[in-house]
Amino acid sequence: MTDERLYRLVGKRVQELRKQRNLTQEDMQDYGFNYRYYQRIELGENNLSLKIVNRLAKAFGVEPKEFLNFD
Repeated sequence: MTDERLYRLVGKRVQELRKQRNLTQEDMQDYGFNYRYYQRIELGENNLSLKIVNRLAKAFGVEPKEFLNFD
């Protein structure tokens, strides 16, 4: 798997988790994310640090490992 493919898969998973919680991209600003930066996460354009993965997990109420669950 290429790095770019992994970024896209993680971005799609982030989007799925956000939608499951009925949050908008704009709502993610309440969790400390810049709107444009958050958009790039979902588009798979960012290589996420563990710190960001942990912040996303807290926002969605899941364990960080959920971001690598690509069923």
